[in-house]
Amino acid sequence: MRKNLRASVLFGLLIALPALACATILPGDPDAALTPIPEDTIAGAGAEDLPPGRCPENLGKIVNSYDAMDRVGVNYGLYLMNADGSDRTLITGPEEIHAMEPAWAPDRCRIAFVSFTKEGNDDIYVINADGTSRRQLTSGSSSDVFPDWSPDGTRISFQSDRNGLRNLFVMNADGSNVQQVTHYAEGSVGWQDWSPAGNEIAFSYDLASSDGIPVRIFGIHPDGTGLRQLVGFDGEDSAVEPAWSPDGSKLYFASNQTGIIEIWEINVDGSGLRQVSNWNYHVVFTHSLHVSPDGTQLAFYGVGLERFDPLQYREEVFVINVDGSGLKAITLSPGNDQWLDW
Repeated sequence: MRKNLRASVLFGLLIALPALACATILPGDPDAALTPIPEDTIAGAGAEDLPPGRCPENLGKIVNSYDAMDRVGVNYGLYLMNADGSDRTLITGPEEIHAMEPAWAPDRCRIAFVSFTKEGNDDIYVINADGTSRRQLTSGSSSDVFPDWSPDGTRISFQSDRNGLRNLFVMNADGSNVQQVTHYAEGSVGWQDWSPAGNEIAFSYDLASSDGIPVRIFGIHPDGTGLRQLVGFDGEDSAVEPAWSPDGSKLYFASNQTGIIEIWEINVDGSGLRQVSNWNYHVVFTHSLHVSPDGTQLAFYGVGLERFDPLQYREEVFVINVDGSGLKAITLSPGNDQWLDW
């Protein structure tokens, strides 16, 4: 039976993000003028207090959210680790019980992430990679999630329902000058990834009210113009979680074309479609597809079916070579490993 990306059971692609599918262009003008957000909804970032220059010691390290499941309730912290899973180090403090969706800044000195506020809202924060200088960028009652940095480090894209539906926004890296990029009037925007050239953001879009509409991936300029379809299939086959190659020539994504969710590759011009992974039902892909800085490997989190134990071992971080070889789980500790960036 073909596995549907919109309802892929317990570990499916849409379990934590109801906005990870996209259909065709729908009501709501994505080329409309940008919509500024009132300044009183934005929290200032304060002093940067960063080390001088860039932080090359962090190049190649993976940051991810991990809950050791050793305390009552949900306790996700942000951890740094080497690409082989070694030397895992906690960088958030004990007050963080929901530190999720981390994103490396291009300088590798800072990490944007999402955390619950005391009021129960999702907001975006920035923290230095050494765990210092935690700063809140967004505020208010809306859900502001999935930050992603522009290649020059000056802006952050994110998703927000502050205008009623999940749409794509951009803001300055200090949280100022928030502008709306997509203007969909139904459905919701999903996972996005800023292109290496900085001129386009790839994202998915979910018309959640309609079954049978395939998931597709679109690209749009950061100013809201130039909407175009990047990946799409006929029938029930879907494509989500776009991840650019470092040179910007390819997109990696997840798709259910084989009946289960696998990783695929395609040239940005639409040619060269190729299946990367072949799980043989040993792994269930969940989320957070990312490319290594050198472009040779992919990382994601999912479930290794041979190890899964709902009381101890849950989701893990995996890496795989872009040619499909070398699949390996790099987090083998009891607990739950989720959202990551490489």
